[in-house]
Amino acid sequence: MKNLKSNIILSALVSAAALFASTAHADNEKLQQAYKSSNVKAGLINVCKSETGKGNKLTAAEVSKYCTCAVEADGRLTNAQKWEIQSTINQKKSPATLAFVQKQNKDLQACFGPQLTGKLKTLTEAAMKANPAK
Repeated sequence: MKNLKSNIILSALVSAAALFASTAHADNEKLQQAYKSSNVKAGLINVCKSETGKGNKLTAAEVSKYCTCAVEADGRLTNAQKWEIQSTINQKKSPATLAFVQKQNKDLQACFGPQLTGKLKTLTEAAMKANPAK
């Protein structure tokens, strides 16, 4: 059970990062502006910081670290990998079963560091308890 929960949490971490650019958790107009900027990567990091900071669950330094790592990770994914993640989700399977996602999870955790990784796992567990799957 602990291993399953760990895979779900890791899947949540990588899904957030991997699908950052295609999700609607940030205002679409803000994302469009980021893509039109002269520094798209910095624009995406700033949109992430703005949206992630609204939750007031992470410090400004943690938000900055999270967003930098997440946007970097998203940038390394190919379109084919993003499609494979989405296809897996559409099949109601965990993307954590995909080899490249497992590698990206390890890379993300290394980027986040142990303290932020632990905090993100705790926040994910709390969110899962507050909103159990139906």
